[in-house]
Amino acid sequence: MYKIETIRLGFVPITIEALEAAAELGEQGLEQFLGLKIIKGFIEPIHKERIFPIRMEKLRKDPEISKWYGFVVEKETHKVVGMMGYKSPPDEKGFVEIGYGIHRRFQGLGYASEMAQALRDWAFLQPDVKAITATNILNDNHSSIKIVEKIGMELIQRNENTMDYIVYK
Repeated sequence: MYKIETIRLGFVPITIEALEAAAELGEQGLEQFLGLKIIKGFIEPIHKERIFPIRMEKLRKDPEISKWYGFVVEKETHKVVGMMGYKSPPDEKGFVEIGYGIHRRFQGLGYASEMAQALRDWAFLQPDVKAITATNILNDNHSSIKIVEKIGMELIQRNENTMDYIVYK
């Protein structure tokens, strides 16, 4: 069932059908489609307004990109705890940009770091991937900075309010 697994977590690719279920029937529709538990409040306004529409547009152009971004599932409880992955397949340089979000109810449990490491390992098995980036991390987002540093990323640029990181294959 899971495309990528750790001891505690599984990764389920986000498909256009999953996003359509979420758009039509909200959390209940997503839960029915995935066969996983979706906590009340998991789908936040930013998902409906920004994240899901952008992802749907990309998936309509190329359904194969679903493997690059997915739901993070707590295997023991079958609860979806967040969304993580790469914003798109490798660009012309072979770079992919990681993005992640663990629902606030599940933060502080090490889930983001655990799945980020698994996604790093998986990405570097893909032949076209040469490096993973994380850009525009706010300077005061210490949790996010810890995650990228744990997976071996190095600071490459410090801007006024943000920082950019990279790790090469």
